[in-house]
Amino acid sequence: MISIFSWHRFAAIQLWILVLFLIYVTASELNHLFGDGELRRVLFTHRPSELQLNRRERIRELARLSRLADAHSVDEFRDPTSTAHRELVEIVQRLAR
Repeated sequence: MISIFSWHRFAAIQLWILVLFLIYVTASELNHLFGDGELRRVLFTHRPSELQLNRRERIRELARLSRLADAHSVDEFRDPTSTAHRELVEIVQRLAR
């Protein structure tokens, strides 16, 4: 038995078992974090393309908001007659929809 034993195969199998164990523990912890069954819903349910479009639009609006905040001061946002305030209000209204 010792003469035909392959240490390379043994090490590969042990590494594979370790990887599967880490995947299981990670998935179990994420399921516990999100709530029971919520991980399955997030990963395996079909989302309509309209929802994805809304998500992309929201990300774009948040990016616009970030650029607007970088370009203007707080005092400009507080002044209701400024264009920065107007743009801020428009972005927040689009995000609230």
